[in-house]
Amino acid sequence: MSGTFDKYTFPETINEQNRIFGLPVDEVAVIATPVICGVAYSCAGAMCLLAALLWVLLRYLKKGKGSQFMADFLYWNLPYFLFRPFFRKIPSSGNRHWVN
Repeated sequence: MSGTFDKYTFPETINEQNRIFGLPVDEVAVIATPVICGVAYSCAGAMCLLAALLWVLLRYLKKGKGSQFMADFLYWNLPYFLFRPFFRKIPSSGNRHWVN
């Protein structure tokens, strides 16, 4: 096709994630961080192995769910002071109120 339709991209689904090399952004961050540190500090082999193990662990924890699942999981299960710089406008996860 050519013309005006080429400048628009349409996701296949509404919740389609941004991807880099076919991986969601959170998985790329988990892989890239140890690899870049390994290259910088001349221990790329060990850090690539660590990146692979972290990626497998992340995939196991997500169990086919999206990236938002991991953000929600970390919010509810880790202490609030770790996320204070990132989650400023939402209450602490310790303030839970159950509604019947």
